[in-house]
Amino acid sequence: MPRPGAFHRSRLLRLLVLPVLPLLVLASALTAPTGAVAADSKYGYSRYDQWSWLTTHNSYASGNAGSPMNPDQSETIKQQLEGGVRALMLDTYDPNGNGPVEMCHGSNLFCYDDFKVALLTIVNFLKKNPQEVVTVFLENYASQETLTRDITNMLNASGGSKYLFNQNKYGIFSNNWPRLRDMVADDQRLVIFQDSWDDTALGSGTLMNTWTHTVENKYGYGIKGTPNGCAVRDHSQPLNTKTMPGTKGLTPLFTMNQFNSDEIDPAPSAPRDNGSALKKRIETCKDVAERVPNFVAVNFYQVSDRSGITPMSAVDDLNIAGYVYPPDPAVWVVNGKQYRSTVGSNRCMVRGDEFSDGSGGLVTQRACADPVPSSHQWTATKPDYDGKGYYWIKAGNGTCLTVPYNNGTPPGNGTQLFWWPCETKNFSGSQLWNVMPNDAGRSYYFVNQWTGKCLALDPATATAKAGKVVQAACPSR
Repeated sequence: MPRPGAFHRSRLLRLLVLPVLPLLVLASALTAPTGAVAADSKYGYSRYDQWSWLTTHNSYASGNAGSPMNPDQSETIKQQLEGGVRALMLDTYDPNGNGPVEMCHGSNLFCYDDFKVALLTIVNFLKKNPQEVVTVFLENYASQETLTRDITNMLNASGGSKYLFNQNKYGIFSNNWPRLRDMVADDQRLVIFQDSWDDTALGSGTLMNTWTHTVENKYGYGIKGTPNGCAVRDHSQPLNTKTMPGTKGLTPLFTMNQFNSDEIDPAPSAPRDNGSALKKRIETCKDVAERVPNFVAVNFYQVSDRSGITPMSAVDDLNIAGYVYPPDPAVWVVNGKQYRSTVGSNRCMVRGDEFSDGSGGLVTQRACADPVPSSHQWTATKPDYDGKGYYWIKAGNGTCLTVPYNNGTPPGNGTQLFWWPCETKNFSGSQLWNVMPNDAGRSYYFVNQWTGKCLALDPATATAKAGKVVQAACPSR
């Protein structure tokens, strides 16, 4: 398909310029459908450490629990789970010295309920919601014997023992955290941490130690203070720890505390903490920890001081932006200047044969090469004019990745792309691409401004010496 002259391109794009495609349009809602495919669509290829979870501080301390202490939440644990909370912070005590374990606030003088009641609530939620994963953090003051006995008895009696996560099943200290969809398929959907002793086997699962698996920031910031900075909490490894000490490959989970335990009554400050300040704190902690938080812990999770921003929406935004797509013809690993497909067998995007008139050439796929020759090199660069946030994808010879003109009609899926001189005077959507990071920037997909289609490897020709690189549907959830 020959390219038009500058006049034709300019006229076409005055008629067919498309708006910037926001990520929210390309990603579906985060509500969980049912069935085996649902875990793939909800979590994609994300590992447990690559997802973010709304977390409630002192989850048991709700306003209707009858304690004289000021509450930290206004809903019961059951209501919190139904409202989208997926991680709970519980304080466990043994007021009687031999059980039952109770959930208390500050000391064993102010207790709310038996821990087994909360655990049964969680198990029942998991039974009704087979795609969901719930994490529990225990700030524990009970003995190891009493706590493990109560948990064992309750899980066995409720049929919930099968849900308890077993770190040895996945070899996390060498292999890192499992993918969430695998945890769902294996029914390993109840993750429990405790801060009192080393990892403890419990039936077929594990009570994991908080400080050998997670990092945290400080939660207090003074009476009438405002949350800022991201200092590391005592007992925690530095927030930017990449691999937990003593392991070969375990990425620490990052808990970002966004509440003030210095205040006697946390309710008045919760709206302020959960709105604008929360978004700011996430950005600050992202810079310090060099990653997004896995657990965003707040008081009164439903309230905020800013319309459109809640703890739930903030967590959803993190999961939308960091969503990890499974291997897909439209998802590419960018290794230096080499674009490597996530499907096929070691296939890279290559500048292929030149057209007979010397005007440009085809874009193909071949086996990746090391060192990377010029014909395999591509870079995303800003155009010489205002591309409104879009990029050229430039070949090693300085030309641009281009969608065929197709007589002015946006071509469909399967259209082979080509390399062509970059337009420096006229805005040409066929040469502009929205660069969408995936997997925390370890891979990408690229959306053409004109057609709304994605740069993709053609699976049908992936075994050919010079297969096709085409535009196709963007990865879907």
